[in-house]
Amino acid sequence: MSDSEQTEDQSELDLAEQLGAQPNASHQVLTLYIPDRDRDNNEIGTQRKWVLEAADLLARIGGGVTIMPPTEGGWFDEENSTIIWERPIIVYTYIKPDQFESNLPMLREFLHRMGRKTNQGEVAVEFDGQFFRITTYDAS
Repeated sequence: MSDSEQTEDQSELDLAEQLGAQPNASHQVLTLYIPDRDRDNNEIGTQRKWVLEAADLLARIGGGVTIMPPTEGGWFDEENSTIIWERPIIVYTYIKPDQFESNLPMLREFLHRMGRKTNQGEVAVEFDGQFFRITTYDAS
C-alpha cells in the first residue's frame, strides 16, 4: 500500500465508531489553576474548598472533571522582584459547548470571587489553547 493510500484510509477512520463512543468528540479544554498562596506569599488555607467548587462547576460544563495533584509553579512578583513559589492544583474539563455558554456567568462569578477572597494578584484560566489572566475582580 502506498503512503497516499495509507493516508486516505486513516483520514476515513471514524474513531468514535471504532471505539463505540458518542459522536462529536469534545476537543476544547477548560483549565483552572487553583492557588495555595496569595499575592503576599501567604498560604490561603482554603485551597481544597476552591478545588471542590471549581470541580462542581466544571463537571456541569463538561459532564465530568479531572483534578490533578498539586504541581509546583511560580509567578514573578514585579513589586518585590522575586518569584512567588506555590503548589497550584489544576482542574480541567473537556467542555460541552451548550453547557459552557450557559454556565459562563457562574464561571466568571467563581473566578472573580476566588481572586478577591484569596487575595490573588492574578487568576489564570486556560481555554482552547489560550491563556487568560484576570487581574481586576468584579465587586462582590
